[in-house]
This record gives sequence, C-alpha cells and structure tokens, in this order.
Amino acid sequence: MPARVVAVVGYKSSGKTRVIEGLVRELTSRGHRVGTLKHATPHHLLDTPGRDTWRHREAGAEASAVIADGRAALFLDRPLTVAEALEILGPLDLVILEGFKSLDYIPRILLPRSPGELEELSNGLEIAVVAPQLLEGGEVEASLLGLDEVEELASLVEARALPLLPGLNCGRCGHESCRELAKAILMGEADASGCVYLWAGDVELLVDGRRVPLNPYVRGVFRGVLQGLINTLKGCEGIRRIEVRLEVEGDG
Repeated sequence: MPARVVAVVGYKSSGKTRVIEGLVRELTSRGHRVGTLKHATPHHLLDTPGRDTWRHREAGAEASAVIADGRAALFLDRPLTVAEALEILGPLDLVILEGFKSLDYIPRILLPRSPGELEELSNGLEIAVVAPQLLEGGEVEASLLGLDEVEELASLVEARALPLLPGLNCGRCGHESCRELAKAILMGEADASGCVYLWAGDVELLVDGRRVPLNPYVRGVFRGVLQGLINTLKGCEGIRRIEVRLEVEGDG
C-alpha cells in the first residue's frame, strides 16, 4: 500500500509549519508512520555553506550524503518529483506536504489569511480550512477548524488522505484528469484503485532512476517477454523476482 498524502497549503506566515507540527505529533501518537515534504523557493539554502557536504558538491559532486548513527541526510543538485521524494522517504503510512500549491490532484488543508486567499487556494480538493479569522460567517464547504483543533484535523487526514496519483491525466480511470478522479474519491463516487497506473507494483520500469508509468498492457508485455526469456536459462527455476539493468551507450 503506497503512502497516502495530503498538502498543507497557504501563503507565507499563514501557520503551515505549526499545523504540520501538530499533525505529525497527533498522527504519530496514533501509531502512524509519518513523513513530511516541504516545497522551498529556489533561493532557499538546503545545506550550510562551508560545511563538508557543501564543499563536496562545490568541488563537482552531483550528490552528497551524511550518515550517522540512526540518521542520514541526502543532498542532490537536481530536482526531484514528489513521487521520487516519496520513494526516498521510505515506507510510510502518511506524508504531509508543506506547500506545493500547483499540485492540483492532492487533498489539501487550506490556511487562508483572508476570504480572497480562500478563493485563490480552493480547487475542490480541500478537506479542511484552518482559519480562525473566517470562523464567523462565510460559506466554506470543507471543515472549518481553528489552529488548535489538531485532533479533529488529524482525524480528517486519516480518513481523507489519498495515495499520490500520477498526474498524467490519461483518462483511463474514466475521469478527465487526476484532479477529477481525486475529487470523485473524496466525494465517495470513486476509488483510488481506479487508477490503472497507481497499482503497478508487480512490474516497474526505471529510466535514469525515474519511474516510468506503465499501463496494464505494457506491464503484461514486459512480464511475458522477461519470464519467457528467463525460463529458458538454466538455474532460473522457481524465480520470484527479476531485475534487469541496461546501460545505454552514447546519447541513448
């Protein structure tokens, strides 16, 4: 079962980090394995200038890592997709995203500072609005909570967080886009299993470390061809797992 995700969305100084801290504590206390993922501006420093890992990459290393007892940190000089980051975070039950306003197919918790921001941040996938200044009056379809109503907010996350949809908008689920599928799931009109790419763990294709979504037909072709070839080899009886690595020379 892939980790389920929810995004906490708002502008600067809206209280996102405070809400995430409360959610992590509450959800962890309920026995969930929780991770977080933050979106930062291009100018946000991810490492400390002058430290060893910084100097390693300044010298030309494309990646550097620090490993200590019970802890590790990884620094990459290339962007990651949310899906790639989730793979690195490891086996988790829930991942809370901070920011990522542009991802319009993830359930979101809104932290607007004004009615105008509420309108800007809403996209039909909001499961809660955390805005004390809006508690009096105004129509909000999602649950309207205060900053300290952490238990209620955590219960909403438990009930309504979704696996990360691929964002391909392929339409194979019967909906026009991943956003429309997510909306239908939140409304109880569909299920995440309707995504033909999401439950593809039996066959995986990685190209330069990036997962390439495969539809059921292509997965079946890969499985049939590989199993057919390997079944002809001696010493490969009773196989349970196949891994193939192909190094491409030149420009590919």
